[in-house]
Formats: sequence, structure tokens, C-alpha cells
Amino acid sequence: MAQGTTTSTAVIGGKEIEVAVLETVDLACLATREPTEVKKLLGAAQYPGIFFLDLQNDASAKQALADLPSIYESSEKYFDQPHDQKMRDYRKDQEPGYKQSNCDETFEITYDETSKGTPIPPNHILTENAALLKQFTQTCHTICHTMLAAFSSVLALSPPDLLQSSHSPTAPSDSGLKLISEPSLARLADVGENKHTDRGTFTLLFHDCWGLHIELPNEGKWAFTAPPAQGCVLVNVADSLERLSGGQLRSPIHRVTQPADGAAGRHFISYFLRPDNALKEAWARE
Repeated sequence: MAQGTTTSTAVIGGKEIEVAVLETVDLACLATREPTEVKKLLGAAQYPGIFFLDLQNDASAKQALADLPSIYESSEKYFDQPHDQKMRDYRKDQEPGYKQSNCDETFEITYDETSKGTPIPPNHILTENAALLKQFTQTCHTICHTMLAAFSSVLALSPPDLLQSSHSPTAPSDSGLKLISEPSLARLADVGENKHTDRGTFTLLFHDCWGLHIELPNEGKWAFTAPPAQGCVLVNVADSLERLSGGQLRSPIHRVTQPADGAAGRHFISYFLRPDNALKEAWARE
């Protein structure tokens, strides 16, 4: 029998929209391999491939939640800079650094850089919060590895440690924290199509605004995801995890849009766990 996701409705900006009812999984219970919680994680990752993760009962993650307002404040300060100043962080043909498209601006620092203690240069606008950004990045990285270990305990993979060995703590990778500014537009009709799947392993998305729209192929429709409840983060399976799991887990097609007309500032804080660079390079040669 095909798996399904329940939807409800909400009225946003005077418009009724469909909202996916997503599973909420407790991080602290995953850390102790609580069978019921691991089963919930597996089911949500199989379909629809996106879920909420409750961070409130894990000490390190709880501190990250407390630091989140300061991370948002840092993001707003960064993107409020003049364009020329932000372009000093541009890195050609690399994931990290400053990027701008026709719909958003982003600034990314990698986990490897924060581990070395030098992700942000002196006199940078983010320097005063460099230690906070480093700790937040490391906590997000640990959260992702807790989920990897939980999946390894229930997926019949060969070798059994495939997920962990593909994300070695000592091997270079492009895992990183990304600050995103993506304002909503005055007219919904002006939002460009951007549907995609994420290329990494996991995406953690902290946000307090409507904007993520996911495909529910078993239901034959699309639905919005509500902003995470207090103490939670939205998680979606990405392409590398779908591949490593042999297709057992699903990387969902989604887009960033808005539910109705209305221009406003929107900031998203995301963490992308990505596999080791050596594995990505091996895949590229196939």
C-alpha cells in the first residue's frame, strides 16, 4: 500500500492553502536509539522525505535554539551591507562564500573552516559573532550525524557503516552553514519557478515564515510546510542520502515560494550536511 501524507488547510494573506501534516521526531530519543522514535524517523524519511525534528530535549541542541535569535540578527546585518562589501566574500565555483541570484542572496561558511577556527576574516561584519556561528555550525553537524547513526541502525546497508564512512570527521567536505535572504514579492505571480531537490545528505532549515512548498506525488499535489513549531527545525532528505540508502529514503522535490501576495523580508538559516569530497568526486567519474 502506498504511503501517504495528510494535509490540512490554512488561510495566509487571505488565501486558503494546503499544508502538509508532517511527522515530528525527537532528537534526544534518536540519540538513545529509542525504537519508536527511530521508526518514526525512518517512515518520515521514506515518505514524504521531510519532517520536523524536536531539539528541545537535547542539551547542545537546546543551546543552539537559544542562540538562534542572534544568528538571525547576524544574518540581517550581513545582508543589509552594501553590495560591494558582500562581493568581497564571493568565491568563484565554490559552495561557500557570498552568492546572489535573481531571487535570493546567500552567505555560506563550511564546517571544515569553522573546525579550523578561521571561517571569518578579521574586521568582517560577522566577526563579533564568529564564536557563536562556529558553535551553531558544530551543533548542526552533530545533529545530522545523530540522524545518520539512527538510520544505520535500521537500514540494511553494505557495509553497515556506509553512512558514517561517507561522512568521515577527518575527510574534507562541503558541509556548511548558509545564511539566506529571500524576500517575498508584492505579487505571487512574479515568483519564478525553482523546483529542485537538494544535492547533499540532509538539509536543516530554521525559519519562521511561510515559503517551502513540497511535492506529494502519492497524493498528486503540492502542499506548503508550516514554519517549525518553537524548538523544532525542518529536515529534508537530500540526493546523496537517497543514493546511499539505495533508494530506501526519498529526496523530495520542493520549491521556495510564498502562499500569497505581499512583499516582506525573509531570512532562512540552513545547514547542509554533504558527503566527503572524495565520494562526490568518485560519483562524478561514473
